[in-house]
Amino acid sequence: LILPDPPTPDIYPRPIVACVRRVYQTAPAPARDAPVPVRPARDVPAPPPPAPARVVVGDLEIDLPVEPAGVDPEGRMALPGSGDVAAWYRFGPAPASPTGTTLVAAHVDDPDGVGPFARLREITTGASVDVVDATGTSYTYTVTDIRSIAKPDVPLDALFDRDGERRLVLVTCGGRWDAERRSYSDNVIVTAVPSR
Repeated sequence: LILPDPPTPDIYPRPIVACVRRVYQTAPAPARDAPVPVRPARDVPAPPPPAPARVVVGDLEIDLPVEPAGVDPEGRMALPGSGDVAAWYRFGPAPASPTGTTLVAAHVDDPDGVGPFARLREITTGASVDVVDATGTSYTYTVTDIRSIAKPDVPLDALFDRDGERRLVLVTCGGRWDAERRSYSDNVIVTAVPSR
């Protein structure tokens, strides 16, 4: 069997196709009566880790419920309408995940006033953050970094990391309010690592 030419070089680079063709051309044909190994279908995917249900920053008197969230129609992380509720990015790691960033975000304010995450800009390194998951298990993190970054410069790949070291990232808005865009200029980003 000779494979057809690839539809585009971007999908199947020619050197790979050439190797595959060579293998197919030289491999012996399987015997017609060769037994096919059968294995019982017992493999079950591991259940996803429990979602965060609450985030607490005792030093700042922040204690918010957390809801799972995805992506809004404009491609941004979806957030609850109220600044009194935080969102966990449900397509990323949770506190019990073995790797990656658990990302929790909330509005800095809403039509009713300033939200609790507005106080994140006052947090200091070394502060404790507790996240309680849906099973009631509590995870304690220690703040290692606080930054205010212009929104176009936010390192999204780093924030939504699934494979790196375990950490917690809290995000809210900051900087100047742009009335025309109806958006703040910056994001306040707090990074914390699991307490030992």
